[in-house]
Amino acid sequence: MRIIQCALISLLLFTTLTSYSQEYPSRPIKIIQPLGVGTPADLFSRAIAQQLSEKFGHAVIVENKVGANGLIGMDACAKAAPDGYTICVPSFSQVSLNPVVYPNIPYEPLKDLAPVVFVGFITSSISVNSTLPALSIKELVELAKAKPESINWSSWGVGSFSHLYMSWLESTTGAKFKHIPFKTIDQALTATLAGETQVFMNTPGLVLPHVKSGKLRILAIAGPKRSPLLDAPTLKEQGYNADFLSWIGVTVPTGTPKDIIQKLNVEMNKAITDSKFVERVLTPASVEAVGGTPEEFGAFMKSDREVATKLAKIAKITFN
Repeated sequence: MRIIQCALISLLLFTTLTSYSQEYPSRPIKIIQPLGVGTPADLFSRAIAQQLSEKFGHAVIVENKVGANGLIGMDACAKAAPDGYTICVPSFSQVSLNPVVYPNIPYEPLKDLAPVVFVGFITSSISVNSTLPALSIKELVELAKAKPESINWSSWGVGSFSHLYMSWLESTTGAKFKHIPFKTIDQALTATLAGETQVFMNTPGLVLPHVKSGKLRILAIAGPKRSPLLDAPTLKEQGYNADFLSWIGVTVPTGTPKDIIQKLNVEMNKAITDSKFVERVLTPASVEAVGGTPEEFGAFMKSDREVATKLAKIAKITFN
């Protein structure tokens, strides 16, 4: 009798969960964005929220929970109910780097977050204040080697992608820059425009107006291929083989039903592979679309952790 009762309970639970998943969504969905407004991940979040809202017939709201290099937002994602009503759109630092450099991180991405889809790689650009006499990465490196720490490289904090690239370039060339960390990307950009710092790294879309005005000079694209926004060679074309790129992905709390994850994956892949969505959203945000299955993104998350571990050692990054 007890076996029969257990079987009936299991069947009832399975039926309830299946019915619940089939009805998804039946209420508003929240997308947690651990970075600031206007970042590539934020731009994607708002665009995909609109498309999902139109498809599902329920509001999809973007909430920016920023702070502590994304720890606050990601912790909220990891601790949310695994019901499909909380979606997270993290980037490289929140998934790959933070677990390596923070000893007491409140979440473990590879355990607490279930992959949904790999949105794409973020193309970055390395630019300099136009008064600096460097027309290529090679010339920038030569200047930094001739006069160590005479060139100020701005970033938006220790462990930011700009800082990691600076450290990587130093380790592979022997150049020595002076790292000037700021709290925000805007502060780092403003300092470079004013000549307080000489090197700035961010998306082509962000620096494009300042390149056109002549205040900045673009030296290289850090990405899989040249940017359609700026005419500049990639690092690889110039002989610098950086094997790491920033990226955007979509996750949900671990335990979210697989059919809900699959439903979200299908809808997001439709956007990521749509030429109009790419042209309207991803290209201006300097994102090279990838897409794919949850399993493919999960495998990438694991391999990228190894890359982040190497970068953290190169940059000698640790936080108490």
